[in-house]
Amino acid sequence: MADLKLPFDAYKPTPAQRALLGNAHNLLIVRCMRRYGITVHPPGTDQEAIAAADPGNTRRYGVVDPAQAARFGYHLASRTSPSGSSGSSRWADKLGLTASRHLYGKQGRPGCLDRAPEVLARSAPAADWQWLALQDARTLERAAKRVAVRRAVVKWTTCMKAAGHSYPSPEAAIADPRWNLEGTEITAEEKRVAVADTSCKWSSGLVAAWFTADAEQQRKIVLKHSERFADLRDNLGERLDRATTLLGRKGLTGRAGPAAARSAPGATPAPARPTG
Repeated sequence: MADLKLPFDAYKPTPAQRALLGNAHNLLIVRCMRRYGITVHPPGTDQEAIAAADPGNTRRYGVVDPAQAARFGYHLASRTSPSGSSGSSRWADKLGLTASRHLYGKQGRPGCLDRAPEVLARSAPAADWQWLALQDARTLERAAKRVAVRRAVVKWTTCMKAAGHSYPSPEAAIADPRWNLEGTEITAEEKRVAVADTSCKWSSGLVAAWFTADAEQQRKIVLKHSERFADLRDNLGERLDRATTLLGRKGLTGRAGPAAARSAPGATPAPARPTG
């Protein structure tokens, strides 16, 4: 699903970059706690686990990958794999009272957990990541209201009925109470519906229509708020540089750079239906 690249993606950290930042964050926590005579061992951050837990654009329009639908139904891969479990993130729950106080801090006095991101962003320009997340959600919502998208949904519904599954919308299909998406069990029926859903999304033109409208919205926002996006790019780049230095690694920053920023608002081709 590499075709589903949107303009905002040029400014977001990739799973590899998120893993780099996460491991640098953990190293800063270890160093901070050591100053209090406390040894902690936060687990490493893995880019594959990040990608499994947050599939990004591959689930932005619902399930669109036939292979993933056939294997996981409507479930995320992280829900069905031990390696994708969130249990490792609970390492701090096992700390004693004194260690917890130093990790979390108290009112008016941040602990090691809050100091770590401050250190990573110390020399970085300010950037509003919450604003980007809000715009990201809004473009998806607005795109869904476009006439071309709504027409494609009608075609999707007809296609699903022909396959023996009656749902008014893709959202209704994934929200079917028969699927226990919080659990790990994936029924054969869930897989069948998800595969039909995916096939109908492509044959109806829903993925292409929704993606095209979404990308158009995002290009306009990037052009209108170019300074905000430059700040986002520079903020991420500085944090990645600092994280790389902390971890003693080279060539892992993957900065977007001016060229990527200039190309981001350009025309985005519609995605091709996956084969095989």
